Amino acid sequence: MSKLKHYIKYGSIDEASYKGNLGFIEMSQFYQQASDKDIKKMEAIIKAEDWEGFKKMIDKTLKVKLK
Repeated sequence: MSKLKHYIKYGSIDEASYKGNLGFIEMSQFYQQASDKDIKKMEAIIKAEDWEGFKKMIDKTLKVKLK
């Protein structure tokens, strides 16, 4: 019996792009690249529902501008 492994192959996910879109890829990359300090800051931003702060953290860490 073979065992299957579930994984997401980077670059193979197509996402819709629209105003207010939070991409899965960007969120995953943020948590992989951000410092512990920035992760704590991001979690506070998310808890406060601060969309502008969220976009700024993504841009600061990944150099990606969300719409």
